[in-house]
Amino acid sequence: MKNKLVNIAMKKTKLWKSGRMRHFSAFLLLAALCLTSCQEYTLEDEVPAWLGTSIYDNLNSTGEYTNMVRLIEDLGYKDVLARTGSKTLFVADDAAFERFYSNNDWGVRSYSELSVSQKRMLLYGAMINNSYQLNTLSSSVGPTIGDCMRRLTATTVYDTVPIIHPEEMPRSEYWQHLIDANRSILCLKDGTVQPMIHFIEKQLQVKKITNEDYNFLMNYETVRQPGDASINGKVVVGQNIKCSNGFVHQLEEVMTPLSNMAEIIRTKSTTKKFSALLERFCAPYYNETITKEYNRLNNAAVDSVFEKRYFSERSQGGSPLSVTPEGKSVNGMLKFDPGWNSYFPNTAVSTSQNQALQQDMAVMLVPSDAAMDAYFNSGGGQVLKDYYGSWENVPDNVVSKLINNNMLNLFQSSVPSKFNSILDDANNQMGITINDVDSVYLGCNGAIYLTNKVFSPTAYSSVSFPALIDQRMNIVYWAIEQLDYDAYLNAVQAYYSFFVPTNEALTHYIDPVSYGKSDSSYTHTYLYKFYYDVEEVNLSNKVKASIWTYDLTTNTIKDSVGMATSTQVLNRLEDILDSHTIIAERDITTGVVTGDVEDGNTYYRTKGGSVLRVSNVAAGVGGMKVAGGLQTDMDQELTVSRIYTQGNGKTYILEDAPIMSTRYSVSDILESKPEFSKFSELLNGTGFLTTLMNNRATASNNISFFSRFHYTIYVPTNASIEALQQSNQLPTWEQVETLALTDSAGAAKKADIIRNFVKYHIQDNSIFVDNNPLNGNFETAALNNATKVFYPLNVVAGSNSIKLTDRLNNVREVVKTPGLYNLVAREYMYDANDNLNTRNIFSSANIVVHQINGSLFFSNNQFK
Repeated sequence: MKNKLVNIAMKKTKLWKSGRMRHFSAFLLLAALCLTSCQEYTLEDEVPAWLGTSIYDNLNSTGEYTNMVRLIEDLGYKDVLARTGSKTLFVADDAAFERFYSNNDWGVRSYSELSVSQKRMLLYGAMINNSYQLNTLSSSVGPTIGDCMRRLTATTVYDTVPIIHPEEMPRSEYWQHLIDANRSILCLKDGTVQPMIHFIEKQLQVKKITNEDYNFLMNYETVRQPGDASINGKVVVGQNIKCSNGFVHQLEEVMTPLSNMAEIIRTKSTTKKFSALLERFCAPYYNETITKEYNRLNNAAVDSVFEKRYFSERSQGGSPLSVTPEGKSVNGMLKFDPGWNSYFPNTAVSTSQNQALQQDMAVMLVPSDAAMDAYFNSGGGQVLKDYYGSWENVPDNVVSKLINNNMLNLFQSSVPSKFNSILDDANNQMGITINDVDSVYLGCNGAIYLTNKVFSPTAYSSVSFPALIDQRMNIVYWAIEQLDYDAYLNAVQAYYSFFVPTNEALTHYIDPVSYGKSDSSYTHTYLYKFYYDVEEVNLSNKVKASIWTYDLTTNTIKDSVGMATSTQVLNRLEDILDSHTIIAERDITTGVVTGDVEDGNTYYRTKGGSVLRVSNVAAGVGGMKVAGGLQTDMDQELTVSRIYTQGNGKTYILEDAPIMSTRYSVSDILESKPEFSKFSELLNGTGFLTTLMNNRATASNNISFFSRFHYTIYVPTNASIEALQQSNQLPTWEQVETLALTDSAGAAKKADIIRNFVKYHIQDNSIFVDNNPLNGNFETAALNNATKVFYPLNVVAGSNSIKLTDRLNNVREVVKTPGLYNLVAREYMYDANDNLNTRNIFSSANIVVHQINGSLFFSNNQFK
């Protein structure tokens, strides 16, 4: 037989389903309001009869809710719930309580065994300090229909303040002092209130959570029907029982407040291994405000109450927690605090934290102990076992990658019907299926999906992984994270050749910005000595650099000139990453890789456009050499000391110095070679050279129309240019100057002839004399004014030669005289309009220069 509360609810539901009765009831309600407005009521003591009985009286009158009534009475809440007001209460009948006493996590077997704290959780955790019909629970302030799935209850953080004993404390450095002192502490599991979670029809519809999704969340212990609702996972069996001071909704079973995700993971017998990793990131934080309030409420005099918090990018209030209780920096942070009861996602649109938490919660994919063992011993985690031997030896910053990959910010986007939208740490599909999940546990701040496999972060198979696990390369890894380079290097479909200088190598970095400050002998160049500051609390300032004057002619460090700013540090490290990364191509079907530094070429263009040269590749570790433009200029090479094969490429470790780009511009190269003198004369008169581009200073005379790209310049022999000049086809600048005295228009036309001649020898894309074939038509800098299209140049490169075919079908070849081809230039643009005040690299163009055995022509009429 249905109990009286449910019978009342059913009668009211039938009544309101009738259209006539709705209108009639509205009339009666209006009439009642008119009548009662003429009467005086002391609302705390006297209730209008039309409102019905109070929540307390309603429960007390049936005889079927004695446990709930005793909770109300024992906690001194009778007067509140017996008068008018505004409450919502979720109740369970005595039969449900009997089932609860027979099986619960608290170990209580009768009402008499409940502690005061447990009574508070049962009553206050089932009460909302406002009056809600069931369907309106799914709407947030506005109202925004279907936007709410969590609500704060009447609980406070002071309802239960547990004592944590040494044997319960995490085995980490942040708790060890308490363990060593055998000291128990009062410690909240979190300093924010535990909300309840609810699944109600309108919210499920709006958020597109299907009945199958719901059944999955309930571990298929229910078959949801339209209109079904649950609170903290407990099914609502009687709803919208109207009382004078609010609404009562009956639950099928006794409801207790849900633990947070961290506590669920900690207490489950099947997740001990993952929990041990997670607990590394927590510490007890003394809370003065909570301590004072605890003492006031309990008439106590304890010296300290702590709260357990996790180092994370988003913790209480949405702010990061990046320091220990002692104010020291931490080695690794979680994506969010799994113990933060009032968690809200970073996508929440509300400015109110209470409203933000209503909109969503989180999910954690937590592998079982068996899954963790399989992963570590024979799966994707074997690389960790090979390197560290045991989970205990894996550093926190490495472990955090694994945990963070399994932390999902948005619960409502992570139900089975939306599994295809779940992305990993590289923004690739995670690939999770229903079969991967053994159980679901609902927490107050998120859901735990207990998985039978480990979803490994792509960081573990990335070319950046060696820098992550080796503290001798943590400067590079810090830069990767600070510059969001990990999303780039973690791309699983890509293939990289990634060169990583060690921390020691990065004490020998020649600053390219100082090229613009140096004199012609480069005796006032600057050298950066990067270092990782382990004592620095601010993660964004962990890497620093001292600056020294450096004599490039003698390779001598001279005087210290101070410290680099944080902006300068990141600017140089970004340039280093760009100049140490080569992007290859991998066929998705065959897996064949082309364009990596082991494909048979000598010269490779980096992500940033600069060029590096490799040699002796087959010799491998200790024999393979690499050089940047500066090393090539100085006849130096760097030795590859270690090579790692990763899932998306290979990582090459450099211990001597970083790869450094050349200090020479095109103008510098042309002026240094007598064989280039005639072309240099032509270029110098064009007006293309400048020391100020877009109001930004340059290191040398830059070609003004170059941008952040790469180019090839073909330099005809002096003899071929002289032949054109002597035949009066190609003017000289002297002839132009003389003509300008009498015919300015004619002089301007002659000047354009020279400029277009020079431009047709400048081509987009840098192409080297190298081994592998490269054929195609490439645009030059010479514009066809009629078509507004740049004149092309056909290039056939490979087998250590380059052949060019111009627009008139003349074939030219690169002259392979040592020192006259594959000459690398880089033209810098800085962040200020004079070199004295430049601090950072703003942009640069990268160029290769070759001598060719004749001039190139784009038109029969170009000299007319």
